[in-house]
Amino acid sequence: MAQSALIAGSPLSVAELSAALIDGDLARVSRTAYASSALPPSVLLRASAAREFVPDGYAATRTTAAWIHGALTREPDPHHAHVLEGVPLKRHWRAGLVAHTWRVPIVDVTSIATTRVTTIERTYYDVARESIEDPENSDAAEALEGFLELTEHHEDFLAWLSQGRRLKFTRQVAAILTSS
Repeated sequence: MAQSALIAGSPLSVAELSAALIDGDLARVSRTAYASSALPPSVLLRASAAREFVPDGYAATRTTAAWIHGALTREPDPHHAHVLEGVPLKRHWRAGLVAHTWRVPIVDVTSIATTRVTTIERTYYDVARESIEDPENSDAAEALEGFLELTEHHEDFLAWLSQGRRLKFTRQVAAILTSS
């Protein structure tokens, strides 16, 4: 079976999805998406489940991207998306989504299961910065802990942070990595 999440109406109705969930054939991936219970949770499944929350011209960011990359174990509520650099700005009002108008550079975005998502390095920076700015944000703190456990990516995170970008808190974010 393809590693893609099923969303109500495409191709199964809510009733069919509910019946398959009760029978144990499907497992919940997100609030609105399901996948075969035989498939283990994966980046591809979470990205395809997030596709319905991320508007065209936007990328999943912050805790949503951390959830897709596997650093956050539970689906965030609300989801976060930023408009892509070079895309005309459109307002989006969607339940469960915070659509940020601050543009994210294309170089910091990748496509996973046709969903635009910030790269793992950019996502680490975003959740670390968010946890510095708002120490009470439990989703950002949990995602940061998840990223700190991904020791195989620490060198990539540090290299990304040392690129000389004009971003706030890069030294503090790098210090979090080196002290862990």
